[in-house]
Amino acid sequence: MPEPEGDIRAQIRAMLDPDHPKRAVFLVPDDRERALMTRGPVVGLIIESRPEGTLLTKSDQLATAFLCAPADEVGFDRAMAKILGLPQAKQEVFLACEGRPMARARIVQACDADGWVVTEAAAGPGQLATTSEALHEHVPPGGSLHVMTPIEAIGRRLLLREAGN
Repeated sequence: MPEPEGDIRAQIRAMLDPDHPKRAVFLVPDDRERALMTRGPVVGLIIESRPEGTLLTKSDQLATAFLCAPADEVGFDRAMAKILGLPQAKQEVFLACEGRPMARARIVQACDADGWVVTEAAAGPGQLATTSEALHEHVPPGGSLHVMTPIEAIGRRLLLREAGN
Protein backbone atom coordinates (compact mmCIF):
# COMPACT_ATOMS: atom_id res chain seq x y z
CA MET A 1 0.00 0.00 0.00
CA PRO A 2 1.37 3.47 -0.88
CA GLU A 3 2.67 5.54 2.01
CA PRO A 4 2.16 9.17 3.00
CA GLU A 5 4.84 11.53 1.67
CA GLY A 6 5.82 12.51 5.22
CA ASP A 7 6.59 8.87 6.07
CA ILE A 8 8.69 8.47 2.93
CA ARG A 9 10.66 11.66 3.69
CA ALA A 10 11.25 10.49 7.29
CA GLN A 11 12.44 7.08 6.09
CA ILE A 12 14.85 8.58 3.57
CA ARG A 13 16.22 11.01 6.19
CA ALA A 14 16.80 8.12 8.60
CA MET A 15 18.45 5.96 5.93
CA LEU A 16 20.83 8.80 4.99
CA ASP A 17 21.74 9.44 8.65
CA PRO A 18 24.91 7.45 9.38
CA ASP A 19 23.96 7.30 13.08
CA HIS A 20 20.56 5.71 12.40
CA PRO A 21 20.21 1.91 12.00
CA LYS A 22 17.97 2.19 8.91
CA ARG A 23 19.98 1.17 5.84
CA ALA A 24 17.33 0.90 3.13
CA VAL A 25 13.94 2.26 2.09
CA PHE A 26 11.48 0.25 0.01
CA LEU A 27 8.97 2.12 -2.16
CA VAL A 28 5.96 0.46 -3.74
CA PRO A 29 5.58 1.29 -7.45
CA ASP A 30 2.98 4.03 -6.77
CA ASP A 31 5.43 5.87 -4.49
CA ARG A 32 8.61 5.70 -6.59
CA GLU A 33 8.23 8.68 -8.89
CA ARG A 34 6.65 10.96 -6.29
CA ALA A 35 9.38 10.21 -3.76
CA LEU A 36 12.27 10.58 -6.18
CA MET A 37 10.92 13.85 -7.62
CA THR A 38 10.92 15.50 -4.18
CA ARG A 39 14.58 14.70 -3.55
CA GLY A 40 17.63 16.06 -5.33
CA PRO A 41 20.62 13.85 -6.14
CA VAL A 42 22.34 12.26 -3.13
CA VAL A 43 25.96 11.21 -3.42
CA GLY A 44 26.30 7.46 -3.03
CA LEU A 45 22.57 6.74 -3.12
CA ILE A 46 21.78 3.53 -4.99
CA ILE A 47 18.32 3.24 -6.54
CA GLU A 48 17.29 -0.20 -7.82
CA SER A 49 13.88 -1.12 -9.20
CA ARG A 50 12.05 -4.33 -10.01
CA PRO A 51 8.34 -5.06 -10.55
CA GLU A 52 7.62 -5.24 -6.78
CA GLY A 53 9.02 -1.76 -6.11
CA THR A 54 12.17 0.30 -5.66
CA LEU A 55 14.93 0.11 -3.08
CA LEU A 56 16.93 3.14 -1.98
CA THR A 57 20.15 2.44 -0.11
CA LYS A 58 23.78 3.43 0.21
CA SER A 59 24.81 -0.23 0.54
CA ASP A 60 25.99 -2.18 -2.51
CA GLN A 61 25.35 -5.39 -0.55
CA LEU A 62 21.70 -4.51 0.16
CA ALA A 63 21.14 -3.38 -3.44
CA THR A 64 22.51 -6.69 -4.71
CA ALA A 65 20.37 -8.67 -2.23
CA PHE A 66 17.30 -6.76 -3.47
CA LEU A 67 18.07 -7.46 -7.14
CA CYS A 68 18.73 -11.15 -6.38
CA ALA A 69 15.66 -11.65 -4.16
CA PRO A 70 13.28 -14.41 -5.29
CA ALA A 71 10.37 -13.36 -7.47
CA ASP A 72 7.76 -15.40 -5.58
CA GLU A 73 5.84 -13.43 -2.94
CA VAL A 74 6.97 -15.43 0.12
CA GLY A 75 10.61 -15.51 -0.94
CA PHE A 76 10.58 -11.81 -1.80
CA ASP A 77 8.97 -10.88 1.55
CA ARG A 78 11.57 -12.93 3.44
CA ALA A 79 14.40 -11.25 1.54
CA MET A 80 12.89 -7.81 2.17
CA ALA A 81 12.58 -8.45 5.90
CA LYS A 82 16.34 -9.12 5.99
CA ILE A 83 17.18 -6.17 3.75
CA LEU A 84 15.05 -3.80 5.84
CA GLY A 85 16.23 -5.26 9.16
CA LEU A 86 12.74 -6.35 10.27
CA PRO A 87 12.40 -8.98 13.00
CA GLN A 88 9.93 -11.16 11.05
CA ALA A 89 8.87 -11.64 7.47
CA LYS A 90 5.18 -11.28 6.61
CA GLN A 91 4.80 -15.05 6.22
CA GLU A 92 6.09 -15.64 9.78
CA VAL A 93 3.61 -13.10 11.14
CA PHE A 94 0.79 -14.66 9.11
CA LEU A 95 1.61 -18.14 10.45
CA ALA A 96 1.81 -16.85 14.04
CA CYS A 97 -1.63 -15.29 13.56
CA GLU A 98 -3.06 -18.64 12.48
CA GLY A 99 -4.35 -17.13 9.25
CA ARG A 100 -6.07 -14.16 10.92
CA PRO A 101 -3.49 -11.34 10.71
CA MET A 102 -6.04 -8.51 10.59
CA ALA A 103 -7.41 -9.66 13.95
CA ARG A 104 -4.28 -10.97 15.68
CA ALA A 105 -1.28 -9.06 14.27
CA ARG A 106 -0.03 -5.72 15.55
CA ILE A 107 1.87 -3.05 13.66
CA VAL A 108 4.79 -1.43 15.46
CA GLN A 109 5.88 1.97 14.20
CA ALA A 110 9.04 3.90 15.09
CA CYS A 111 8.04 7.54 14.54
CA ASP A 112 10.06 10.74 14.44
CA ALA A 113 9.31 13.81 16.56
CA ASP A 114 6.72 14.97 14.00
CA GLY A 115 4.86 11.64 14.07
CA TRP A 116 6.09 10.35 10.68
CA VAL A 117 6.87 6.65 10.44
CA VAL A 118 10.59 5.90 10.10
CA THR A 119 10.31 2.11 10.35
CA GLU A 120 7.26 -0.16 10.54
CA ALA A 121 7.01 -3.88 11.22
CA ALA A 122 4.24 -6.40 11.76
CA ALA A 123 4.22 -8.69 14.79
CA GLY A 124 2.17 -11.76 15.49
CA PRO A 125 1.03 -12.99 18.90
CA GLY A 126 4.08 -13.64 21.04
CA GLN A 127 6.28 -11.46 18.77
CA LEU A 128 5.23 -8.02 19.98
CA ALA A 129 7.95 -7.59 22.62
CA THR A 130 10.73 -8.67 20.23
CA THR A 131 9.45 -6.44 17.44
CA SER A 132 8.97 -3.46 19.74
CA GLU A 133 12.48 -3.88 21.14
CA ALA A 134 13.99 -4.05 17.63
CA LEU A 135 12.08 -0.99 16.43
CA HIS A 136 12.84 1.01 19.57
CA GLU A 137 16.37 1.38 18.15
CA HIS A 138 14.83 3.15 15.12
CA VAL A 139 13.06 5.85 17.14
CA PRO A 140 14.91 9.15 16.51
CA PRO A 141 15.45 11.67 19.32
CA GLY A 142 12.10 13.15 20.35
CA GLY A 143 10.25 10.36 18.53
CA SER A 144 8.03 7.61 19.85
CA LEU A 145 7.02 4.00 19.37
CA HIS A 146 3.40 3.21 18.42
CA VAL A 147 1.52 -0.11 18.39
CA MET A 148 -1.72 -0.49 16.47
CA THR A 149 -3.87 -2.96 14.58
CA PRO A 150 -3.31 -3.46 10.85
CA ILE A 151 -6.66 -1.73 10.18
CA GLU A 152 -5.53 1.34 12.15
CA ALA A 153 -2.21 1.45 10.28
CA ILE A 154 -3.93 1.19 6.88
CA GLY A 155 -6.48 3.80 7.92
CA ARG A 156 -3.70 6.18 8.93
CA ARG A 157 -2.00 5.80 5.56
CA LEU A 158 -5.24 6.35 3.66
CA LEU A 159 -6.19 9.45 5.64
CA LEU A 160 -2.75 11.05 5.32
CA ARG A 161 -2.46 10.28 1.61
CA GLU A 162 -5.93 11.69 1.01
CA ALA A 163 -4.89 14.86 2.85
CA GLY A 164 -1.79 15.10 0.62
CA ASN A 165 0.73 14.47 3.39
